[in-house]
Parts: sequence; C-alpha cells; structure tokens
Amino acid sequence: MTIRRVVRNTFFLSVSQGLARAIGLFYTIFLARVLGVESFGVYTFTLAFFYNFIPVADFGIERVVLREMPRTPEKTSFYLVRLLPLRFFLWLGAYFGALALGLVLGRSKQEIFYLAVLGLSLLPYSLTYLIASFQNARERMEYMSLANIATIALTAIIGVGFVAVKLSLAWVLFAYVLGNLLVAIFFLARAGSWQLVLGWVPDTRFWKEIFSQSWVFAVLVILSVLNLRLSVIMLGILGGAVATGLYGSAFRFVEAIILLPQALALALFPLSARLFTTDPRRLKSIYKKGLGILFLVSLPFAFVFIFFPQMIISLVYGAEYLRAVSVLPVLGLAM
Repeated sequence: MTIRRVVRNTFFLSVSQGLARAIGLFYTIFLARVLGVESFGVYTFTLAFFYNFIPVADFGIERVVLREMPRTPEKTSFYLVRLLPLRFFLWLGAYFGALALGLVLGRSKQEIFYLAVLGLSLLPYSLTYLIASFQNARERMEYMSLANIATIALTAIIGVGFVAVKLSLAWVLFAYVLGNLLVAIFFLARAGSWQLVLGWVPDTRFWKEIFSQSWVFAVLVILSVLNLRLSVIMLGILGGAVATGLYGSAFRFVEAIILLPQALALALFPLSARLFTTDPRRLKSIYKKGLGILFLVSLPFAFVFIFFPQMIISLVYGAEYLRAVSVLPVLGLAM
C-alpha cells in the first residue's frame, strides 16, 4: 500500500464518517428537541451504555482480519466461514452481558427493556462490519464507507417516521435495529459478488487461536470506548436523566469530531501491519506525521467550543438546553 492509497482510504472513511456523523448529529438534535431533556437523557444513556458492548461483540476480530488478510489473502474463505458463527456467539454474550450489568447496576425495568431493544441491533451490525473488515483488508474502504452512511441514514429515516406518528422511545431505539438489519441483508446478499464465501463452520480450535491474537486488541478498544463514554454512563447513574440529557447534548459534538483519528487509524492499519516487520523506521515517521495532522485539525474545533459555547447550544438545541453551556468549553479543552 502506498501513501497515496492511505490518503485515498482515509479520504473515503473520513468523508463517509463525516456524512454519517453529520446525519447522526442532525438526528440527535431533532430527537433532543422533540423528546425533551429528560427523555433525551434516557436515550443518551441507553446508547452510551450499550455502545460499550460493541467491542465486546467484536473482541478484536476486525483488527486480526486487517492484520492477517493482507498477508495471507488466500485464507479469506477459511477465516470468514469460521468467524461468522463466532460473531453470533459473541453477540449473545455481549447482549446478555449488557442486560445483566444493567440489572446489577439497579437500572429500572423500563431501562432494561430499552437496552434489550437496542441490543438487537448489535447482531446485524456485527455481521455487516465483519464483511466490511475483509474488504478493508483488501484496501477497499468504500464498503465500510457505504455501511457507515447507509446505517445511520436508514436509522434516522425510520426514527423520524416513528416520531412523526408519535410512537414511544422504545420504537425510536428499534429504528437502530431496522436500520442495521437492512444494511446487513444487503451486505450478506452481495458478499458472493465480492468474492466472499459465506458459511457456518464452528471451529473451537480456530476460535481459541483467534482469541489468543485478538484479546489485546479487544482490551485496548474496550478501554478506549469505555473511556469515551464513561462520563455519560456515570452521570446517568449518579445524576439522573435530566443531567444526562444536558451533558449528552454537548458531548455529541465531541463524538462527531472523533471520526478523524478513527478514520486515519483504520486506513493506516493494513500498512502498519506490514511496515511493523519490514520497515519500522518508516512506520514511526508516518505515525508522527499523523499525530501532527490530527493536532492541527483539532485546534479550530477546540477554539469554537471554548469561546462560543452559548451561541452553539442556544442555536442548535434551544433554550431548554442552556444549562449545558458550561460543559462545552471543558470538552473543548479535553480535545
């Protein structure tokens, strides 16, 4: 992979995630205004809580695929037919693990129900991004780009429709299930034309080998996601729905901007896997340049958040969320 290919893939992922985050941000703003602070707080807590179990359902497998498939592309079918059932069982563990943790933390029956509804979206999500990860390993990032945009676009369209007919918050969360399911059906139907052979081959010996390689990635990603959303979860537990809604309205801007380092890291991963053993000096140089670019890009966002928080909150969310003004400058400094 050349630097030009890295730039191309970073562009694909950045643009797609930018569009996806923009759609998600507008959808969040719509929901915040329609639901009100308290219901929006419940919605925010539910998403933040269950998002921590997405890397549990993956358990570092996508990183292993990105590392191994560029080196051994002839093993693509061997890996895929064995990873599909593994992803299903990992989803089961993540799903019931999330519900069990919710019960341990003393969440209400209504909140557990919301978690149960949203958690159903994790299975089609896992299948879609497993297939996309094999395409990423072939340096075809446009497939993940398609998944990024289509998933949130369909979810937003369905969710707005549910709100328009005055359905409950549970239906708004169920929109995530339907959006992810439609994208997963498309990816599964098209896999054959992408030279990806689907199958169901349980192989415990292979799974143990995969876990021995993936657990490090899993721990790093789980801790990273937890670090990102821990503040929302803790506030939901200790401060209640209203405080979570106010904080979540400001925090949503930070989530939208995080796409830049995520896109760059994902685009660099196949190249990094090869350079790690063949040219560590070049890998170090590319890594430093990437950090410099990300720092420069973050400065204007931090400036706006620190010096114009009231204008942003009042313009975007309205007077009901003005108590979130003090949060935005702190988040700007954290960037």
